[in-house]
Amino acid sequence: RDMQVTSQTYTLMLNKSQEQDILRAGNIGNVRVIDNADSNIEKPLKPMKTLIVLIATLLGALAATVIIFVRQAFYRGVESAEVIENLGMPVYASLPYSRQQERLEKRGKNTQGKNMPGEERHGKDSQSVQVSRLLSIAAPSELAIESLRSLRTSLHFAMLEARNNVLMISSPTPGAGKSFVSSNLAAIIAQTGKRVLLIDADMRKGYLHRLFGLQPKHGLSDTLAARLRCTEVINPTRIRHLDFISCGFAAPNPSELLMHDNFHKMLAELSPLYDLILVDTPPILAVTDATLVGRQAGTCLLVARFGMTTVNEIEACKRRLGQNGILIKGAIFNAVVRKATTSDYD
Repeated sequence: RDMQVTSQTYTLMLNKSQEQDILRAGNIGNVRVIDNADSNIEKPLKPMKTLIVLIATLLGALAATVIIFVRQAFYRGVESAEVIENLGMPVYASLPYSRQQERLEKRGKNTQGKNMPGEERHGKDSQSVQVSRLLSIAAPSELAIESLRSLRTSLHFAMLEARNNVLMISSPTPGAGKSFVSSNLAAIIAQTGKRVLLIDADMRKGYLHRLFGLQPKHGLSDTLAARLRCTEVINPTRIRHLDFISCGFAAPNPSELLMHDNFHKMLAELSPLYDLILVDTPPILAVTDATLVGRQAGTCLLVARFGMTTVNEIEACKRRLGQNGILIKGAIFNAVVRKATTSDYD
């Protein structure tokens, strides 16, 4: 009986299998092979790397352009002296941008051992100094220098009521041109016969000694650290009536040195010896050094650069110094670019 059941089951399954074969054979397929697959994969259709790189480059350039325009729209530097004056800060001078100054800086790096027109050598190290890179000496008729001469006259009256003859010149941020203004203004005032002392108070990145062609020596930091007396760090320059104190050794704690009473004592000792002591400081918003110097100065001026210094930076300087009882007497608008509608004086 078991064999009979098994045989019947087998016969049934075989019939079912044949029925399925018949059904499959009756179905017509709806898929056709149009092209045979190509086994050559040296140049795949996708991804197209060259196109992707080109599109990414164009999109990157477009994004950068948009960012630049947006930044200029919201963080545009001051381009008018009236904007500064509207902040309650008189502009004592507007200095035109000088291409001659730019060329002078590049040429001065590789020039040694020669006098510029109008320079005089004196002092022990006069034979070892390099050529001065001062625009007021190399190109005294430059428009920027003429503007500084006007500033010299304005300062004479502005400092009449000052508590001392110490003038601090600073800027909100690096690159505004405060060192250019300080060094050339000192030279111009000295050329009138007044005794001028220029102090490089940037004990972090000071470089004014290079502008005068002087070798690095002991300077302000040595005096404040009580290593040397202030009269021992004074360097005569090749400009008659102009003396110079360099920043000195790179101090790890410039602010602490300026807070010391030695700075006040130094200025008190040197002030009677000069008609003007001009102090060039680090940027106001970068470190606190300018605030410490400003406490000792009778007059403070701020250098703002055309198209770079913003209104917010100028206001921040006023607040920071004002919180310490320091009044910014006025501003110097530097590197002013003439518009195409103005006449050409070159």
